[in-house]
Amino acid sequence: MHALNRLVPYLTFGWAAAILVVSVIPSEELPDLHMWEPDKVFHALFYAILTGLVFMLIQPRRPHKIPLNNVITAALLCILYGFCIECIQLWLPTRSFDIYDVLADSLGCLLAVGIILVISKRKKHPAA
Repeated sequence: MHALNRLVPYLTFGWAAAILVVSVIPSEELPDLHMWEPDKVFHALFYAILTGLVFMLIQPRRPHKIPLNNVITAALLCILYGFCIECIQLWLPTRSFDIYDVLADSLGCLLAVGIILVISKRKKHPAA
C-alpha cells in the first residue's frame, strides 16, 4: 500500500490532465461510436474516479480530519474542475458549454462520495 500512496499524486494529476486533454480535443477528432453514446455516463464515471483519486491524495495529508470533510473537499474540487473545463469549452470553436455535462460530472463526484463513505464506515465497523 505504501507504493500506491507514492503513486497517488501522479495518478491524480495524470487523470485530471487526461480529462482536460479529452475535453479540449476538437469534437470532430473524437471517435464516433456509431451507437448510443453514453457521454453522460462517461462524464460521471471519469469524475467519480477523479474524486476518489483526489480523496486519496487529501486523506493521508489530513489524517486528523474525518473522512467526511476530506471527501466533501475532494468532491467540491472535482465539481469545480469540471465546471472550469466546461467554461474553457466556451472559447473552443468545436466545443460548447453543456450544463448537462456539469450535472453528470457532479453526479459522478457525489457517487464517489457515497462509495468512499460506505467503504470508510466498513473499515471502522468490520462485520463480526
